[in-house]
Amino acid sequence: MKKTAIIRLLAISLLIAMVMVATGCAGTQPQEPADSGEEETNLKAEYKLTMNVSNETIWGQGGNKFAELVKEYTDGKVNVKVYPNAMLTGGDQMRQAEMVQSGAIDFMVNSTINIAPTIQEFDAFSLPFLFPTYESVDAATSSAAGEQLLAAMEEYNMVGLAYGENGFREVTNNKHAIKTPDDLKGLKMRVVTPIYIDIMRALGANAVSMNWGEVFTALQQGTIDGQENPIAGVIVPNKIYEVQKYLTNWHYSYDALVVAANKEVWDSFPAEIQDQIKKAAKDAMAWQIELNRESISDGVQLLKDKGVEVTDLSEEELAPFREKTKPVYDKYAEKVGVDIVKAFEEAIEAAK
Repeated sequence: MKKTAIIRLLAISLLIAMVMVATGCAGTQPQEPADSGEEETNLKAEYKLTMNVSNETIWGQGGNKFAELVKEYTDGKVNVKVYPNAMLTGGDQMRQAEMVQSGAIDFMVNSTINIAPTIQEFDAFSLPFLFPTYESVDAATSSAAGEQLLAAMEEYNMVGLAYGENGFREVTNNKHAIKTPDDLKGLKMRVVTPIYIDIMRALGANAVSMNWGEVFTALQQGTIDGQENPIAGVIVPNKIYEVQKYLTNWHYSYDALVVAANKEVWDSFPAEIQDQIKKAAKDAMAWQIELNRESISDGVQLLKDKGVEVTDLSEEELAPFREKTKPVYDKYAEKVGVDIVKAFEEAIEAAK
């Protein structure tokens, strides 16, 4: 190649290089610093929340309020979709905690009786006749022992965020009013978990374990005689008054709700978003508890209007029930942990 041709080629190459640098096409200039919100890019488009009741129940309204507040408090960064009626577990209410634990479901608003088969400590809420009033419940859930129970969920790959309320569990049946332990003898009573089976057996009833979705039809067909559940949270919205004639207010057991998240999902959130979600859980459940308690007296009146005979038991009338279920109380106090039960008892006593 002639020398002049080589010089001309080098000159053209140099000119092209200079143009590329000037116009920023060389690709070697420094990148802009990463946006501070880059850690939020791993957020999922949707987070699933399970609960085993319908959206119309007070429990269900609490779950939807949580989803609403999460979206509001995180400025739309986290979107929680509520799946009611245990849809994600094929209607099996007892599998919800397991599936949140495994990570198959992100969040749950679940009752303590459904959590207890996975985390035994939550049977503390179900101990027979432990809580005399709603004030005593509040004292226990806000105590160090209440926080200890939520913290215990981390050992099971879940993070407890806040307590809500299903309420005191009252008993209904189709045979006769229940005023003494003898009135329960021989009745086929639907229950859920082992502690309730033991309580009913201690009172002479035949305990039948059954998923909630089957209960209305079983009562209608006479397969079972009765059931026990909170008035405002379950009995009224599920129209149990259509298939039951008698209700006894005996406050024999309390059912708290817990908002919880899968731990890996929780750990994937930046600290700021964790704070926002926890605030959403606490605010939603405070709202849900207030709504539940405001609805109880109206619920009792509705039952009476629908022809249900409502019986209220005095402390003296409750004494024989307490006595017969004391062995069950002691048995499950050992399983729960005597330290937790004692702390609950002390908080309740201090609230009197």
